[in-house]
Amino acid sequence: MREPPIGEAVDDDEWIPDGVMWPPEREIDLSEVHESLAKAVAGSRGVKFYTTRLIDVPSDASLGNVQMAMDEVAGDVCGIYLTTYITSVDAQTNEPVLVDEATRPFKFRCDCDLEEAISIFCRNLRMAGIIP
Repeated sequence: MREPPIGEAVDDDEWIPDGVMWPPEREIDLSEVHESLAKAVAGSRGVKFYTTRLIDVPSDASLGNVQMAMDEVAGDVCGIYLTTYITSVDAQTNEPVLVDEATRPFKFRCDCDLEEAISIFCRNLRMAGIIP
C-alpha cells in the first residue's frame, strides 16, 4: 500500500500510473550528439551533453530518446527529442531501414540539476502533445 497525498490509504491496484520516466542519464561525446542539437549550441563553452530514454509509465513502452546540452555555469539548457522510424526494408538484406527524427531544439534557462532540466523538457513535450 502507498500513502496518497490526501492521507488516505489506497491499495496499489487502485493507483493508476501516468507520465513518463527515464533511466539514469549518461554523458555523451559530441560525436554522439544529433546534428541539430550540436548546431543549436555551437560556440557555447562549458557545455556537457547527456542522453536518456523516455518510457511511458502506464504501458512501460519506450517512447524515444532525449538529448540535452547543459551549460551549468550559464544556466542554459537545450534539448531535443528523438524517435526512430522504420521507413522501408532493404531489398538485399531484408533488414529494416531506420531513420531518426528529431524535434527542433528547445532552449530554456534552468539554474537546476540535470534531473530537473529533463523534467522541465518533458513537461514542455507533453504540453506540445509530442509525448503522453
